[in-house]
Amino acid sequence: MKPDNDFLQKYLDDARDEMKWRRELEFRLLQFLLVFYPIIGTAIVALYQTAISPKIYIALSIGASLLILPATLFVTNRITVEHKAYAGLAKTVVKIWAHFGLFETNAYIKNDAILDSSLQDPKTGFGQGKGYMRTLYLIWTVAAAMIILILTLGVLKFH
Repeated sequence: MKPDNDFLQKYLDDARDEMKWRRELEFRLLQFLLVFYPIIGTAIVALYQTAISPKIYIALSIGASLLILPATLFVTNRITVEHKAYAGLAKTVVKIWAHFGLFETNAYIKNDAILDSSLQDPKTGFGQGKGYMRTLYLIWTVAAAMIILILTLGVLKFH
């Protein structure tokens, strides 16, 4: 059975568009947290500088910390789910590239291939990398720092 090259080209375009959309979603979720965390932090610092009762302030600090956790969990879960879909699409893209001979030497360029064969690696190749793990690490590091800061201010206000 001979594959329909026009269909494969259109499917490749669609898959790459969807992969782009998923990368942009990850970036937008990260942007959300990078705005959300400072808003919470600014509010807590502003309250710290007021004459608010230490008991109320510690309650607000705990509440703010508990607000950060579900937001962080939601975003990291979405990024993980989106990466799995992204990785699946990437495997399909690599199969289509292989069909078009883009990894083969001399297929289109004398003594060279258009794409490096390392992109075919099922663990580290195209779309299979662990870059999203760095994003998750960054998110959890900032979340932990925010929670520690907020709770530390709560303890300091209490004394």
